[in-house]
Amino acid sequence: KRFYTLPEPFNLGYPYLLVPFHLKHRRIRNRTFKHAIVDSGVEIFAHGAKDYPKWFHLRYQHTAIQWTEIYGDKIWFVIPDYPDDYRNNPIENNVEKTIRNIEKYHKVKGVNWVYPIQADYLNLQSFHESCHQVKKFEPERVAIGTVCKCRNLDFIEACCRMARQHFPDSHIHAFGPTLSALPRILPYIDSWDSTAYFCSRQPSKGKCRNQKEREKYFYAYLSRVNE
Repeated sequence: KRFYTLPEPFNLGYPYLLVPFHLKHRRIRNRTFKHAIVDSGVEIFAHGAKDYPKWFHLRYQHTAIQWTEIYGDKIWFVIPDYPDDYRNNPIENNVEKTIRNIEKYHKVKGVNWVYPIQADYLNLQSFHESCHQVKKFEPERVAIGTVCKCRNLDFIEACCRMARQHFPDSHIHAFGPTLSALPRILPYIDSWDSTAYFCSRQPSKGKCRNQKEREKYFYAYLSRVNE
């Protein structure tokens, strides 16, 4: 199982990198790593965006092709998706819009695409139907986008189990599951990610405030993952 994250400070040398697209250059260049996943940066929707910028898709595809030529199988790119779990900004028709992106990006060859699976908020039937739609593309890699920041452990486990049933031979990645979900979903997934280490394991202390604390929190989080 592989745990992907965005380690700071940068000299920690962690082997599996999760890289938001807008930070790609300074997070990957001149760094030694075993593997990296570049995601489209859905956090823009948490800040009120309704769609990706007009310039985004062409630049994202161009970068994906270019970086895959450089790094080969060491780097994967997530097809841009649309979440429905930001309660302050749910994206209408998020599943349909995600599938349209998959149809478009599927035609771009020479890139190790990760195919996202989205659903209506906490709707397992919607997730099931989305799996069926994504399955038509016969993906080697899929990512579960419905479990990020979710606290409903039964739903998280059900999604991961269902994804494995639909994609028995694919690499399955889970975006941002909570630590408490890990023991229940590890039998069904191959990798997952999180940047939650920025927050202390002791909630009263809040987020890390400096580089020394980031390093301390990072290793504390890894220790908790191993537990």
